[in-house]
Amino acid sequence: MPSLAAFEDRDVLTRQVTRETDAAGVDGVCARADRGLRWAVGALVTDPADRLLLVYEDDIWKLPGGGVETGETRQEAVRREVREETGVRIAVDELAAVTEVTVTDGDREATFFFGTYRGKADSTTLASDPGLDDEGIENAAWKASVPSDCLDESLVRRLR
Repeated sequence: MPSLAAFEDRDVLTRQVTRETDAAGVDGVCARADRGLRWAVGALVTDPADRLLLVYEDDIWKLPGGGVETGETRQEAVRREVREETGVRIAVDELAAVTEVTVTDGDREATFFFGTYRGKADSTTLASDPGLDDEGIENAAWKASVPSDCLDESLVRRLR
């Protein structure tokens, strides 16, 4: 399992967070870990007007992203996830932050790592039906500022 210390000397912001979830959330992280999949990724994508690309899911705005799959690099995964969730193709820049995320249902917990990359959009055209069929993404949008109802609002503001 990686550690945050491996990133601290690379000019990458590191942090730890704990998020409350349900049993299915912990089970999902455990199942991915059992397959050796301990990373998820997201992208802080900007366009030439310095707008920020966000998706709206589960009543909150968030950076587009998701799990790294078997055989994928983190950079490949972030490109794929942004395209799937928003329709936007990106060039991936540097790793900006690594978060050690612990999810807990009150009785159990599981941990994974989330890498936040900077990215530049190749175009600003958004998908008319964002996300995959099994995702709850309601909207993808370019935002001039970070909404107050943004997951990890302080991190997104700091990286912006």
